[in-house]
Amino acid sequence: MITALTSGYKRILGKIRSGKILNKIGSGKRVFFENPFEQIAFKYIPGDPGKPGKYFAKRYGRNEFEIDFDSTFVMAVLKGKEISRLRYDNYNLIEGVSWFLGILKTSATNKVLGT
Repeated sequence: MITALTSGYKRILGKIRSGKILNKIGSGKRVFFENPFEQIAFKYIPGDPGKPGKYFAKRYGRNEFEIDFDSTFVMAVLKGKEISRLRYDNYNLIEGVSWFLGILKTSATNKVLGT
């Protein structure tokens, strides 16, 4: 029961977050957001009047690159959360760790510590 409530709450929160991101893009505002599960951050820079904006992305430990607006970007918006410009600017300095490696490291540490 609690799991069902939690998943419902997360789904509603995700819709609110993605709605805010899409509204800012639609109104021509600069937006920074990330998809923490995929370990990637995005930046939208509005274009001059009458011209499309540009989209950029950064992965943990990687430099910024320009991307095309496509279904992958749309999925990132739907699962994204807004971040600050400072976090985006420093995103390539963050060391990425997959969830699986995190479990392995935690298990190994527990064995060494005897917990």
